[in-house]
Amino acid sequence: MKSSSGKITVIASIVLLAVLLVSLQGCNPRTGSETESSSQPLPPAPNTDTDPVKAAESEEFFAQGLNLYEQYNYREAVANFDKAIAANPANFKVYTAKGIALCYEGDYRGGLALIQKTLAMNPGYVPAFYDMAMAYKLQNNYDKSLYWFEKTIQGDPNNTWSYYGIATIYADRGNTQESLKYLKKAIELDQAVKAVAQQQSHFAQMRNMPEFQALVR
Repeated sequence: MKSSSGKITVIASIVLLAVLLVSLQGCNPRTGSETESSSQPLPPAPNTDTDPVKAAESEEFFAQGLNLYEQYNYREAVANFDKAIAANPANFKVYTAKGIALCYEGDYRGGLALIQKTLAMNPGYVPAFYDMAMAYKLQNNYDKSLYWFEKTIQGDPNNTWSYYGIATIYADRGNTQESLKYLKKAIELDQAVKAVAQQQSHFAQMRNMPEFQALVR
């Protein structure tokens, strides 16, 4: 009787363990939600180990690169952006900045790939939308450029130069009414647009129009 009772206890323990194992199958141990397979790998943890010193160094090179870019010194800007990336590859802002600089140097394929890299890292980064619009505008791909300018405005309704960019595209296409509409909005946001519009050839065929003159005077 003693031996028989011990066997029953062991068997009962095995059955109980089996029931517990079955009940845990298909349950995510982190969330408790059901999954298709308990063998699915967990996503990698985000990298939060960026060296603060390197991160600061990256930002410094990034700022220097932007300053050179604004002076139309694209080659030196790219060199600084490369240093910024080397210091902190997680600095997503740098890839789009380098990308648009490369586009101005004529490397559209490489430039677009870098802008897209920023968007892959941070899909909502509005400056990358604007860079994408300019990259396509430089290639005279106006439909895609308009799409990205509009997307920029959706993310930043006060983005002066997106309105201006759209105005120049419509001017180049001969759609003067749409051009004037977007030019008016750009000027409302920044009076400095007037001087730029007076100089740029996009509006050459519109300069004698009273509506245009009223906007830029």
